[in-house]
Amino acid sequence: MSAVTPLVTAAFPGTRDQAAHARALVRKALHDARYHRVVEDAELLTSELFTNAVQHSRSRDFGTVTVMVQAGDLVRIEVVDDGSASSPKVMAPDAGSSGGRGLFLVQALSSRFGVRRDHVATAIWFELVP
Repeated sequence: MSAVTPLVTAAFPGTRDQAAHARALVRKALHDARYHRVVEDAELLTSELFTNAVQHSRSRDFGTVTVMVQAGDLVRIEVVDDGSASSPKVMAPDAGSSGGRGLFLVQALSSRFGVRRDHVATAIWFELVP
């Protein structure tokens, strides 16, 4: 695995309007010129995962969503929610649906991604190569 350094971690209220703040956090953390090629994808994927966390986890019930940004030879972002009853799944997008594309986009745009679950939280991470 390539070397990464923690840049920033922040916890946000589990509400949809906080996705904009999570995107701003990512943009600010990746302000270095070497990340300019991936900052837009990083913001988009963070927003998708944040929105999924609010929609599908216990974070929406007055919980939190934590965003961690690491960078170095690659960019790694992790979104941690308060857990849910089911595991996140990549679904093929349905042209007639307004949702369901979050993990599909993460899979398509990132170089790697993964999910960690325990009885308390779900963490989804992705990596981008600058």
